[in-house]
Amino acid sequence: MRFLPLQLTLLTLIALTLGCNRNLQYKQAQIDAYQKQAAQISEYQNRASGLDANNQDLHSQLAQSQQQSKILQDEVSLLKKQLGDTANQLAQSQQMVTDTSNKVNVLEASTRHRGGASINPNNSLQQYVSKINIAGAHVRLDGDVIRIELPADQLFQPGTNTLSQNSGAILTQATAVIARNFPNNMIGVEGHTDNRPVNRPYTSSHQLSASMAQSVVDELTARYRMSPTLLFVVGHGPNHPVVSSATAAGQQRNRRIELVVYPEKSS
Repeated sequence: MRFLPLQLTLLTLIALTLGCNRNLQYKQAQIDAYQKQAAQISEYQNRASGLDANNQDLHSQLAQSQQQSKILQDEVSLLKKQLGDTANQLAQSQQMVTDTSNKVNVLEASTRHRGGASINPNNSLQQYVSKINIAGAHVRLDGDVIRIELPADQLFQPGTNTLSQNSGAILTQATAVIARNFPNNMIGVEGHTDNRPVNRPYTSSHQLSASMAQSVVDELTARYRMSPTLLFVVGHGPNHPVVSSATAAGQQRNRRIELVVYPEKSS
């Protein structure tokens, strides 16, 4: 009977050991469940973060697409406007060519016959040549007429019949000489070009040279009050060079307006 407490003690220890083991297994199972749940939560969070990033990328791409669409719409609008402007400019250029061509035809006809009277010299102008002093101009006697060469580069914007802002300097000198020495003489205003091709809206060198001469006549009558009845226009194009056009200097010399002073007509 003395062994009974010992047996009870052993049984108690065994029961406690089994209980501890069960508790440990239960706790381990809980830990494993918590870890599994934490892993799932972490995975869900990673997926959510990835979805957020994708959503931000989609928003960014959408904003870029909308911006590109706006840029394309603006470019299309600009191209339409430029196309309309170009069409208007083309129509204006075509009209300018037509008007200029008609004007040149009239002017060339007027050079062949002006007022039904031919110009017949009756005296020599040689004595006046030495009295003509115009900076930048060449003056020479040609038979019974005096030719005053005015460089086109000092008169016009390159390749056009548009007078430059500096043209007044040489025209003022030329008109002063004419008013002082030849107030009643006929003055031919002759346009000359070099041998290079012309640019639009001009279709030929003759057309350009005649329109250059007409621009000078318009300036002489409007600004310097010269009598239009004493002026007439001729367009020679490149047909009468004064020097060879083989060099740039020669081409520059040949681009010119000549004020041709004719002797007074006989009564």
